[in-house]
Amino acid sequence: MKSLACFFVLLALAGVSDSLVGSGQAQQTPSLVAEAGRTIPASRGSDAQSFRIASTILKETRRILIALPASYSQSANDRRYPVTIVVDGEYLIPTVAAVSDELTRNGQIPESVIVGIENVGGADWLASNKKRVYDLTPPGLSVSGSGLNEGGDLFLDFIEKELLPAVDRQFRTSAPRTFVGVSSGGILATYVAATRSTYRAVVSLDAPIHLGDNWLAKKLAARAAAPLVPLRYVSMEARFFWPDEEWETLLAAAPSSWKLYRERFSKESHESIQMIGAYIGLREVFSDYSMLAAPKAPTTSILPYYTKVSASLGDRVIPPRKLLRAVVEDLLMEGRGKAAREAYNTLASGYGTPTDSAKLLAQIADVERRLPPTETVEGLLSMPFATPDEARDYIGEWVGDEWMNTDEPRSDKITLRIKVVDGRVAGETVYAGGKLVMRWECLKITPQGMTWGYMNGMRPRGVLLFEGTIKGDTLTGKMRLGGVDFRRPDGSSPPPVYFSFKRVRK
Repeated sequence: MKSLACFFVLLALAGVSDSLVGSGQAQQTPSLVAEAGRTIPASRGSDAQSFRIASTILKETRRILIALPASYSQSANDRRYPVTIVVDGEYLIPTVAAVSDELTRNGQIPESVIVGIENVGGADWLASNKKRVYDLTPPGLSVSGSGLNEGGDLFLDFIEKELLPAVDRQFRTSAPRTFVGVSSGGILATYVAATRSTYRAVVSLDAPIHLGDNWLAKKLAARAAAPLVPLRYVSMEARFFWPDEEWETLLAAAPSSWKLYRERFSKESHESIQMIGAYIGLREVFSDYSMLAAPKAPTTSILPYYTKVSASLGDRVIPPRKLLRAVVEDLLMEGRGKAAREAYNTLASGYGTPTDSAKLLAQIADVERRLPPTETVEGLLSMPFATPDEARDYIGEWVGDEWMNTDEPRSDKITLRIKVVDGRVAGETVYAGGKLVMRWECLKITPQGMTWGYMNGMRPRGVLLFEGTIKGDTLTGKMRLGGVDFRRPDGSSPPPVYFSFKRVRK
C-alpha cells in the first residue's frame, strides 16, 4: 500500500491527468528487472547493480543502475531511504556514489539509494549523442543545434511516473528526492528545479545556463517568484556558468525556504568538475543536515533539530550514524536514560544493531534506574547571569593559570576579562596571548567567590565549570565538567584542574 500511495503522490506532483487513473486504481507501472552478473564499480563500499525497465512513456527499454547505501542490509525493514537520481548514469554514478560514500561516512549528507539512468543509442556515437540531447533537453530550448521540441519533459515523466514508483516498490525508498546532472544533464537538472515539485534538492554541474538568452535562468527565477515547495539548488561551474545578473535576480526573487548556492572553479575543466562538483554540490544542498551544523548543546536539542531538517526536506531523514552514537553516549553521561534509549533505538533501526549493543543497553538500563540528574547542561546554561551590581567587585582583569599536575610551572599567561557591555556583564577567558578566547556562558557570584563556565569545545558535551573562592586579590579553585558524569575507561573520574588568578590593579 505504501508504494501505491507514493505513486498517487507522484502522479499529483507531476500533474498527471485523470485519464491515467480509473476506478480508483493507479495504472500498472513497469518493474525493474535485474540483469544477472552485471555490476558497475560505484564506490569504495559497493557496486551499482544493473536493471532494465520497459517504459511505456518512452516506448523503449532503459538500463538502470542502482547503488545501495552501506547500511541498507543492516537497517530495519521499515527504514526508508531518500533517492538520488543521476542522469548519464553509466559514467556519472561512480562519481556520485563515491562522494556520497565519503560524505555519509562523515555525517554530512543522508544516505540515499542512488539511481543512475544510462543513455541509449548503442555503438553509434552520433545516434547516441542525438538521443541523449533529445532526452536531456527541455522543450523550448535548443542545445547543440537541436530543435525547440526535445524530449526533456517526456524523460522526466518517465522518471516520475514509472521509474520512481518502481524503485519505491522494489526498494525501501521515499522522499526526499535529489537530482544530479552534468552538462546537458545539468540543463535538465536546472529545468527540474524550475518546473518540477518532485525534487527537493538539485545539483547542476557545469550547465550552459546562457543558452536561449538565459532561458533556464528566467524559468527558475519565475518559479522563485511563485514557489510551490521549498527547493535546494546548487550550480557548480567550470567552463559554463550562470550570468551574474541572472543569479542576483534569482537570489532576490527566492523565498526564505529556498537554499541557493553557486561556485565557480577556475582550475577545473568541463570533465574534471564532476568529482569536486558532485562533492561540494551534495554537501551544500544538505548543509543543514551535516553533523557539523547540528547544535553542540544541549544534547537533548540534537534529535529535535533533525526533526526540523526532515520537515524542510519533506520527509524523515535519519540523523548521521556518528552523531547518533555520540548522542547516546553523551545522554548516558548526562544521566538521561530514557532519552538515551530513544536515541539508541533510532541508531539501531537506522543503521543496524551496534556491535557493542549488549554493553550499551546495559548502560542505558543502569542509568534508567537512577534518579533524574539534579544538575543539567540546560540548567547551567540558563542560570541567570550575574548583574553588574552583583559582579562589581570582580569587574576588570585577572591574570593567572590553570593546571592539572601540582608540579607544573605557572606561566600567568591566562587572562580573565570581566566587563559591563550595554548594561550587562560579559566575561571571557583569553588563552595563548589572545589566539583563543572563550566567552563565558554562565556567571554566578557566590558568598565564597565566583563561578563561571562555558561549553566544552569537544565531547563530552558538558560545561567547563570553574568554581572559585576569593581571598584578597586572589581567586583560586577547581574546574570540573558540569552537567555530565564523565568517567575514564576504567570507571574513575578524571583528575581535577586547578586554577589561580590575581586581580590586575591599575
